[in-house]
Amino acid sequence: MNKSERTKNYIVEAASPIFNKKGYAGTSISDILAGTGLTKGSIYGNFKNKDELAVAALEYNFNRAAKSIYFSVNSKGNACDRLIVFVESFRRYYDIIMHYGGCPVMNAAVDSDDGNPLIKKKVIKFIKLWKQSIASIIKDGKKQKEITGDSNAGDISMLFISIIEGSLMLSKATGEKKYIENAIDHIVSQIERMRTE
Repeated sequence: MNKSERTKNYIVEAASPIFNKKGYAGTSISDILAGTGLTKGSIYGNFKNKDELAVAALEYNFNRAAKSIYFSVNSKGNACDRLIVFVESFRRYYDIIMHYGGCPVMNAAVDSDDGNPLIKKKVIKFIKLWKQSIASIIKDGKKQKEITGDSNAGDISMLFISIIEGSLMLSKATGEKKYIENAIDHIVSQIERMRTE
């Protein structure tokens, strides 16, 4: 990695929690300069505008969240165990998620729903990937006879995502972890009901 690539990566890493906390519209170039310790010339020498940096920061936030979750999921063989690890990762990483300003999917979705079509497009793409990942585990589990045959993969995956994101929003807004804790407990109980004996 050359110096230019290292600088660009540094900017993205330093800016990503700022965008996640302050919003993609609400983050100013001054915020980025303060967070990176760099000059405007360094920022604009690597990104043509704030929007380009915002998209790179969003992708960084998504990828960081996804890597930690998928690494844990892939450590399990049984489909139900993989789903439980997937959901439990939100309990395990809760403090880190909140330290960085909350769930990047939720933050970007709320921030961009009417304002930034490029960010919105990235959010939709990530949600679809998330849904496909959960649905794939369920479909594989049905094939392997680890999950009951009447489980609809698409419906269940969207329900899991909705419950997780909604409970993260409530926990973030109130500062009370009980919302995500209760949501995870509920989803885990639903997964156990899907498990074949």
